[in-house]
Amino acid sequence: MTSTEPDGAPVHAAHATIDVLEEMLDAIDARLPDGAPQWEYCEGVLTALLCTRREVHADEWLPMLFGAADEDAFASPGERNRFLMYWLERREQLKQALEASVDTLDDERALEPAVVDLRAAIQALPEQERAEALAAEEALQPLGQAWAAGFLDAVDAWDEDWRLPRDREIARQVQDALACLARLLEPDTGTPAVNLIDEDGEPSVSQERMDDFGEAIWAVYDLYAIARSLGPRSAPVTSEKIGRNDPCPCGSGKKYKKCCGA
Repeated sequence: MTSTEPDGAPVHAAHATIDVLEEMLDAIDARLPDGAPQWEYCEGVLTALLCTRREVHADEWLPMLFGAADEDAFASPGERNRFLMYWLERREQLKQALEASVDTLDDERALEPAVVDLRAAIQALPEQERAEALAAEEALQPLGQAWAAGFLDAVDAWDEDWRLPRDREIARQVQDALACLARLLEPDTGTPAVNLIDEDGEPSVSQERMDDFGEAIWAVYDLYAIARSLGPRSAPVTSEKIGRNDPCPCGSGKKYKKCCGA
């Protein structure tokens, strides 16, 4: 979904949505003792929630993101509502991408995770700021790592909903897709080949990493399709039938067949 500025330059609505969410996360980060995750991680969580077989409500995922009660993370109910409004807006953007029929990731409708080429971003900074940025723990975090971490953390947090289905072929597909995402947790050890911020800048991401990132996006498409086809997990069926050799439920201490079941 795009809009157009007066000069005719296309502007992705997603960029404006993410800008607001990042601004709000900065405010939450300053408020919480342990800080708040960056949007790339949050987007990984959001993407995983879209691929979960049931709808996970805000009162479940907000504590997972911030490790705090709403009143600690947000300055007011209005701020909380505003955050949720933009979260749902980004959710709809991702959902539309996952439901679009695309044959290539170059399609403008394709899923485009909000990830940052941190190495390229740091290279573009003035020397003093570059040195300060490199001192940060996440400075050289490879492309897509935080996004994949958020996705897989959500899978772990709702492990019951992500329990493998009984169908072996579908279970294998889920495992293969999650393995594609897990590869993004590894460092980028390949030779830098592309710069995602400045095509004329010093290369910052290897082609191998770009390929793994593409495979991870296709894996998300697979997981979304599987979740939609399977639907919410059914509650296990329990039987109240009493075996003849079971203790009698009346509390007599006798076997059922020699008591009430006689």
